[in-house]
Amino acid sequence: MSNVSIPRPPDVVTILWQRNPLHPHSPRTIVEATVIGSADPCNRFLRTGEIYACAKECLLENDFTKVFEERLGVFGLSVFVREC
Repeated sequence: MSNVSIPRPPDVVTILWQRNPLHPHSPRTIVEATVIGSADPCNRFLRTGEIYACAKECLLENDFTKVFEERLGVFGLSVFVREC
Protein backbone atom coordinates (compact mmCIF):
# COMPACT_ATOMS: atom_id res chain seq x y z
CA MET A 1 0.00 0.00 0.00
CA SER A 2 1.35 3.46 -0.89
CA ASN A 3 1.87 6.31 1.53
CA VAL A 4 -0.86 8.61 0.23
CA SER A 5 -2.14 11.35 2.47
CA ILE A 6 -4.68 14.10 2.14
CA PRO A 7 -2.89 17.43 1.68
CA ARG A 8 -3.28 20.07 4.36
CA PRO A 9 -5.55 22.96 3.34
CA PRO A 10 -3.94 26.37 2.77
CA ASP A 11 -3.69 28.99 5.52
CA VAL A 12 -5.85 32.04 4.77
CA VAL A 13 -5.72 35.49 6.40
CA THR A 14 -8.23 38.24 5.68
CA ILE A 15 -7.59 41.77 6.91
CA LEU A 16 -10.09 44.61 6.96
CA TRP A 17 -8.13 47.86 7.27
CA GLN A 18 -8.90 51.58 7.42
CA ARG A 19 -7.16 54.86 6.86
CA ASN A 20 -7.95 58.07 8.75
CA PRO A 21 -9.97 60.19 6.25
CA LEU A 22 -8.77 63.41 7.91
CA HIS A 23 -5.12 62.44 7.28
CA PRO A 24 -4.88 60.79 3.84
CA HIS A 25 -1.20 59.91 4.29
CA SER A 26 -1.71 58.25 7.67
CA PRO A 27 -0.83 54.56 7.94
CA ARG A 28 -3.54 51.98 7.39
CA THR A 29 -4.61 50.25 10.60
CA ILE A 30 -6.30 46.90 11.10
CA VAL A 31 -10.02 46.96 11.90
CA GLU A 32 -10.33 43.17 12.02
CA ALA A 33 -8.32 40.14 10.93
CA THR A 34 -9.54 36.59 10.42
CA VAL A 35 -7.30 33.53 10.25
CA ILE A 36 -8.25 30.17 8.79
CA GLY A 37 -5.55 27.67 9.62
CA SER A 38 -2.43 29.34 10.98
CA ALA A 39 -0.80 32.76 10.63
CA ASP A 40 2.30 31.86 12.67
CA PRO A 41 4.57 33.69 13.32
CA CYS A 42 2.56 36.82 12.42
CA ASN A 43 -0.30 36.61 14.92
CA ARG A 44 0.99 39.52 17.02
CA PHE A 45 0.65 41.86 14.02
CA LEU A 46 -2.98 40.88 13.28
CA ARG A 47 -4.66 42.68 16.17
CA THR A 48 -7.17 45.51 15.92
CA GLY A 49 -5.38 48.87 15.80
CA GLU A 50 -2.03 47.47 14.60
CA ILE A 51 -0.37 48.92 11.48
CA TYR A 52 -1.44 47.03 8.34
CA ALA A 53 1.99 47.40 6.67
CA CYS A 54 3.69 45.48 9.52
CA ALA A 55 1.20 42.61 9.20
CA LYS A 56 1.53 42.54 5.41
CA GLU A 57 5.32 42.50 5.58
CA CYS A 58 5.35 39.65 8.11
CA LEU A 59 2.88 37.57 6.08
CA LEU A 60 4.81 38.03 2.83
CA GLU A 61 8.11 37.15 4.53
CA ASN A 62 6.52 33.92 5.80
CA ASP A 63 5.40 32.43 2.48
CA PHE A 64 1.97 34.07 2.22
CA THR A 65 0.89 35.53 -1.10
CA LYS A 66 -1.53 38.45 -1.37
CA VAL A 67 -4.26 37.09 -3.65
CA PHE A 68 -6.83 39.89 -3.35
CA GLU A 69 -7.08 43.54 -2.34
CA GLU A 70 -10.06 45.86 -2.67
CA ARG A 71 -10.19 49.49 -1.57
CA LEU A 72 -13.55 50.72 -0.33
CA GLY A 73 -13.11 54.43 0.35
CA VAL A 74 -11.19 54.75 3.61
CA PHE A 75 -11.50 50.97 4.15
CA GLY A 76 -9.91 48.07 2.36
CA LEU A 77 -9.88 44.29 2.38
CA SER A 78 -6.82 42.13 1.76
CA VAL A 79 -6.60 38.34 1.52
CA PHE A 80 -3.38 36.36 1.94
CA VAL A 81 -2.88 32.63 1.27
CA ARG A 82 -0.06 30.26 2.22
CA GLU A 83 0.03 26.89 0.50
CA CYS A 84 1.15 24.06 2.75
